[in-house]
Amino acid sequence: MTIEQPDGAGDPDYRFNASSMGPAKAAMDRLGMLSHDHEAPWPRLEDFGLTMAEVYAAQGPGAPEPVRAYLAAQTAAFEWQAEQPTGFPEYKIGHSNDGWLVTPAEIRAALTALEGQPESAKAGTMAEDSRWDEWIDYLRRAEAHGGFRVE
Repeated sequence: MTIEQPDGAGDPDYRFNASSMGPAKAAMDRLGMLSHDHEAPWPRLEDFGLTMAEVYAAQGPGAPEPVRAYLAAQTAAFEWQAEQPTGFPEYKIGHSNDGWLVTPAEIRAALTALEGQPESAKAGTMAEDSRWDEWIDYLRRAEAHGGFRVE
């Protein structure tokens, strides 16, 4: 993960390894930090009159308008957020490193959900992972600096 606007944010990167991502994501889900409400409106190739082969073949400078429009729609989907976020969209973290933007509003909603949990629930989670405090600090910094990209 990389903070979107890193100037003044401290270390802009945070990494989960293969063995820690699953437990951290499960803890966030238990604590209400993940949202399962909405998914980004993903562009459909047929709406642009394209095939994936055409997109791959025509990327780069001088790409035809339909390819540029499709790629712009993809970028918009990676940056999309629900009108009223209720946490991190579950699909944005722990599945791929495609560049999803976890927005400040999504982070704020996740941290608000965490703060609303009983101390016993938070303490149990923090005891499970010694990096939990570091992760929460990263989220607070990311919230203040444009969110973070999952890369």
